[in-house]
Amino acid sequence: MIRTLIATSALALITACGGGDTTNTEKATGFITPETPVPASAETEPGDVPRDDYGRPFTYEYLGKPIPDFSGTMVAGPLFSTQELKNQWTVIEVWGLWCSDCMADAPYVAALASAIAQDPDLAFLSIHTPPSAKRVDEAYGRYGSVEAYFEEKGYSFPTLLDPDASIRKTLSIRWTPSYLIVAPDRTVQGFRSELSAAENGEPVKDFLKDIAEVKREYNAAQDEAPEEDNT
Repeated sequence: MIRTLIATSALALITACGGGDTTNTEKATGFITPETPVPASAETEPGDVPRDDYGRPFTYEYLGKPIPDFSGTMVAGPLFSTQELKNQWTVIEVWGLWCSDCMADAPYVAALASAIAQDPDLAFLSIHTPPSAKRVDEAYGRYGSVEAYFEEKGYSFPTLLDPDASIRKTLSIRWTPSYLIVAPDRTVQGFRSELSAAENGEPVKDFLKDIAEVKREYNAAQDEAPEEDNT
C-alpha cells in the first residue's frame, strides 16, 4: 500500500480556504455509492483519484458500471470467472498479506464472510493480490502463501489468487483493502476501504446494513423501471 502525502500546494490551498487545520478533514472510510459526492477536502493528484489525507480513495472507477471480466484460480483449486457473479449479490474484498491495513482488517473479514455465508442472497469472494506487477515477490509477506496464513489463523473463505496483479489492474484497484458490492447485473453498487478504520459503530454490522440498504434501493429502482416492449 502506498500512502500518498498531501502536496505542499494543496496545504496552501487548505490554509487559504479553511484555516489550515486538517485534523477535521473528512475521511474516506465510509460506504461509498455511485451517488456519494466527493468532499471538498479531497486531495487529487494529476492522473489519480480523489483521496483523503491518509491516501484512501473517495471513489471507485467502476461505481455504477459493470465490473470488468476477470478469471483465475481459487486457493482451493477450482477455476473462477466473473460469469459466476451473475444473478446474485456479491461482496468482493481485494487484499494482500503484504498489507498492514489488510492484516488489521482480517478479523473483521472473517466475521463478514461468516455472516454472508448465512445469507442465501449474498455471496463473498476475496481476491489476494500483490502490491503491483513489479512487486509480486512481496505478495505473501512472511507467510509464503495464503494457505499457510489461513492455517495459522484458522480462517477459511473463498479466495481467488491474483499472482501477477493482473486482476488488480483489470479492476483498477487503487487501495488495499478494497471492498466492492456487485449487483446481480454485475454492476458495482458500492465501495469502501478498510473496515478497521471505521471511526464509530460496529464495522461488520454497519457494513451489512449498508449492503442491505443498497440492495433495497437497487430493487426499488428495478421495480420502477419501465418494462421492455418485446412485441
